[in-house]
Amino acid sequence: MNVRKKLMLLGFSLFAINTFAQTVDFGLKVGMVYNADKGAFKALNGAIDEKGKGSVGFQGGAMVRIKAGGIYVQPELLYTAFKNEFEEAGETIDVKKSRLDIPVNIGKTFAMGLVQIQTGPVFSLNFEDTIDSDGINFPDATERDEIGLGWQIGTGVNLKGLNIDLRYEFGLNKNITKYNIAGAGEFQTENRSNLLNLSVGYFF
Repeated sequence: MNVRKKLMLLGFSLFAINTFAQTVDFGLKVGMVYNADKGAFKALNGAIDEKGKGSVGFQGGAMVRIKAGGIYVQPELLYTAFKNEFEEAGETIDVKKSRLDIPVNIGKTFAMGLVQIQTGPVFSLNFEDTIDSDGINFPDATERDEIGLGWQIGTGVNLKGLNIDLRYEFGLNKNITKYNIAGAGEFQTENRSNLLNLSVGYFF
């Protein structure tokens, strides 16, 4: 191979590497989630079977956007926390949930990259479920469904590196958590993801 061909090959390789590097962006995001799922709070002896109400929670973490062929793939690693509120015998019971979410969305941008639409699965690792009744924290769950699966669909706006993202997430499975509280008996909570997520992120 002569020097000219070697230089052409080297130039093409550098161009390809540079082009690929421009298609991968790393960022951080933070936002709030609204839990629209009422959930269920049950005593296993059948004495209690209540529906609750949702509340506003928190979400934050890291994201990567990989662009190719006019679309992008965006995997994320997010800490998510929310709760359900129940009323039982005049007392307020908060069931707090914490989990690690891994959404993988496929999306496309329009209007010179200003607007985006996206959809994809979200895998959740449930690692903390606690009950708080009128300021008293009870022990963590004795048994839980550790893996959750949901689906997201959403849109957003891109302003240079700034990303404003709105998504709706619905659960594909129900998560059950069991508690054994000394002196009170055994209880069970049931949830299915039904979240509205609004976040602000920045790609570096």
